[in-house]
Amino acid sequence: MDPGSSEGGALARAAAWGVVWAFAATALSRLAWLAALAVLARLLAPEEFGLFAFGLVFLTFVETVGDLGTGAALVHWPRRTGEAARVTFYANLGLGCAWFALAQAAAPWVAEFFRNPEGEPVIRVLAASFLLRGLGNTHDALCQKELRFKARLVPETALTVGKGAVAVALALAGFGVWSLVWGQLAGLVLQAAALWWIVPWRPGGPFPRDLVRPMLAYGRGIVAASVLAAVVAHADLVVVGRMLGASALGFYQMAAKVPEVTVILAAWVVGRVLFATYSRVHAEGRGLARGFLAAVRYLSLLTLPAAAGLCLLADPLVRTVFGEAWLPAVPVLRALAVYVGLRSLDLHASEVLKATGRTGLLALLAVAKAAVLVPVLVVAGRASGVVVAAALAAVTGAAAALSLTVAARRVAVGARQVAGALAPSAAGAAALAAALGAWQAWGPELAPAAALAVQVPLGAAVYGAVVLAVDAESVRQAYAALRSAGGERLGPVGTPAAGAPLEEQW
Repeated sequence: MDPGSSEGGALARAAAWGVVWAFAATALSRLAWLAALAVLARLLAPEEFGLFAFGLVFLTFVETVGDLGTGAALVHWPRRTGEAARVTFYANLGLGCAWFALAQAAAPWVAEFFRNPEGEPVIRVLAASFLLRGLGNTHDALCQKELRFKARLVPETALTVGKGAVAVALALAGFGVWSLVWGQLAGLVLQAAALWWIVPWRPGGPFPRDLVRPMLAYGRGIVAASVLAAVVAHADLVVVGRMLGASALGFYQMAAKVPEVTVILAAWVVGRVLFATYSRVHAEGRGLARGFLAAVRYLSLLTLPAAAGLCLLADPLVRTVFGEAWLPAVPVLRALAVYVGLRSLDLHASEVLKATGRTGLLALLAVAKAAVLVPVLVVAGRASGVVVAAALAAVTGAAAALSLTVAARRVAVGARQVAGALAPSAAGAAALAAALGAWQAWGPELAPAAALAVQVPLGAAVYGAVVLAVDAESVRQAYAALRSAGGERLGPVGTPAAGAPLEEQW
């Protein structure tokens, strides 16, 4: 993608605003859920969070197969969008029913695997999420395809606010773990309704049989990579839950929520925008090298300082947000902060392979990582949750280096160029860590909330100063791109882009 051309510049600005709006939507929803968790942590026991996590881990694994990759195929598909959307919708509807039935049958075995029979009814009820997600996934994919991330503010907010409000209300009424279960389902109902409201597409018209096979062929690689990625992403939860019990899983999962709201949020948001953008650029026959390096630079500018800050501020953060009862989560959070900083680079590289159609290579990389990670975590699980998180970080670091190398070669970028793109954020994160470490060693003792109030601005100021000194041009370009863009200009959600060729219109 050549940002100097008018077409490339328009797409770059649309992608930049896509990142902004996607981040705003996801950040708002995750912060709202974190606020709800801060209340729920004082109302529910770690064992109840762990019991809920048993069901959620199982559902997350099944959801990776979900629609057989047709949602990603819809985002990737270069033309006949309306017909491709019908394939995705009916695949989601049928498979949602199938996964619901599977969950009902598998619930006793899943509960037995985690050695917790109380998890069986939780899994059975949570399985309704397959049906609810199936109703909205196609509309969400259309938003992503057209870079309409501003429009996703409403469903993202509806999901989290609804989930949090219902969960807190039921927890106050004494519903225990069921407050989390019913809150989850209530949020999904509101999200699906909001998606149908903001996206005018409806599943009418003849079913395009000729698109089923090619979309499933593309989706097959996505599913394989997604299943393996789910094994990698959630193997730690399975190991902790199976080997250390519900209470340990509750502490571990609570520690994982904080990086999700910060580092993983940024990586996930940018990744969704980049996949849609890279797919469009690749379909038009343009190169991805410049866009890849820019994405590495800007994504690391967001994720590396957040990871460093979380690692150093874990203690006052847990005390302030969740309370003293959750202090066993502090060392886990420190290790997971390192893990998510490294994982954010790995996630970005995968978007290049997906967008260029190399889903088989993506799956192969996931196989290699899973083959190493799972046995390492099983051994670590004999010790503690902290050791599991540390092992996860170590393997993820090696995997991220491999994924970045493979993706860079795919777009004809050298290792030295990738290192140069990462240098500003690495320098800034190191300075941030040094500043916070010095304050904690020699600064005055403060209450947890006051310590955060002082150290967060201090770390941000040091980081910003170093980045401006090392790479002021990138900051200026990012600001100029956002300022020159008037927001989303590629046509309303659910309609063809203005000026699109007739064969691409619906």
